Amino acid sequence: MGNHGNGPRRAGARRSVRRAAALAAVGALVVGAVACGGDDNGGAGGKGAAGGPTGAEAERLLGPEHKAAGTPVKIGLVSDGQSQAFDARTEIYAARATADWWNARRGGIGGHPIDLVTCETAADPAKGTDCGNRMVEEHVAAVVIGQSTVPEDIWEPVHQAGIPTMFFQTNGQDILTDKATSFVLSNPLTTALGLPISVAEDDHAEKAAFVVVDVPVAISLFESIGPTLVKQAGLGYQLVRVPLGTADMSAQMRQVATGGAGVVQVVGNDAFCIAAFQGLRDAGYDGKVTAVSQCVTDATRDALPGDQLKGMYVTSGVALGAKDDPTYRLYQAVMGAYGRHVDVDNNVSMVGYSVLAALATSLTGIGGDVTPARVTRTIKGMPERPLPGGGGVKFRCGGTAMSLAPAVCSNQWLRAALDGHGEPAHYQAVDSTGILEGL
Repeated sequence: MGNHGNGPRRAGARRSVRRAAALAAVGALVVGAVACGGDDNGGAGGKGAAGGPTGAEAERLLGPEHKAAGTPVKIGLVSDGQSQAFDARTEIYAARATADWWNARRGGIGGHPIDLVTCETAADPAKGTDCGNRMVEEHVAAVVIGQSTVPEDIWEPVHQAGIPTMFFQTNGQDILTDKATSFVLSNPLTTALGLPISVAEDDHAEKAAFVVVDVPVAISLFESIGPTLVKQAGLGYQLVRVPLGTADMSAQMRQVATGGAGVVQVVGNDAFCIAAFQGLRDAGYDGKVTAVSQCVTDATRDALPGDQLKGMYVTSGVALGAKDDPTYRLYQAVMGAYGRHVDVDNNVSMVGYSVLAALATSLTGIGGDVTPARVTRTIKGMPERPLPGGGGVKFRCGGTAMSLAPAVCSNQWLRAALDGHGEPAHYQAVDSTGILEGL
């Protein structure tokens, strides 16, 4: 039914703005910078290369030689890199290996070798702006950003210059709602809500509870969009807010255990989630537990028994560690053949590979001069393709995945069940388009 008069249209616009802001807020919580590793061991493939494909299998995965021979095309990569708090340079090393592979085996971009221009922000907004300006000064044809703590600072000067930017994931409201030159491979909304809804559907649960750290950046989504989506899925909704730093969640988790929820989603950092998981166990909760990926770290594995972690579900953007998955095996092969100093078992490394390979994949068949304008048109016109490293996830950056966030390229994501060691035992590609239709 159409709108009549100005009042309803303005109200709808206000709702869209609030929902977009909430979407950005949850992105800020669940994206973060998964920054660690980056050991410099000087060897091909780096840390974690052992166990990857070798010999004939590696050659088959890498593909026949098809060297790029034209004038190089500059592609920018902006990373947090190294800061006082963490070292994420492995993302840069993995992207360099990806560019070398694409130039040697995939013919570069439109026959032109990729000249990777890198810049580190050190998680500093001012340096993020400097990196964005440098991309403009270097006349890059496109910019890729994996996981950054300062995405909008990088993006603003690049966007103003009309240079297309592809993010693996991001939280910036202006970026997510941009229809011009922004492309985001992973939808942050599915991370927070798609997982518990999909598990509830599979388990025939009637109610979902959300245990969320009580800070505005997290709570806003679960007060605005969350109830709508969960109720659209036919589920009851329970929100349990817990102050940051709460060590004993017994009282709050008793609310969950007695509230009838068949699925509980926990949203916070690892210390918060450990307390929630312990509280659920002590309260005798026996339903399904799901969590954002930041919940499960080595600290979580050390704090909780394996039988409690086994069967828990987390979201993932890449099929890291899935030894039977061809997209992960290809990633291993690329790092083994072309990588230097890469921590192959680090999520940050695989994201660096995935975002650059996704850009190159989206530009398959591009012809003529590889300019920002032509790159943008080609990305928007691409057919649906498999996401490199995505374990079966597909993407298409035509602006149709989600009307609220036209920059989003896919509503698909990976659901991972944990084994008794707290490691992903199985990945399943899930499409959350259906649950987003009411927004």
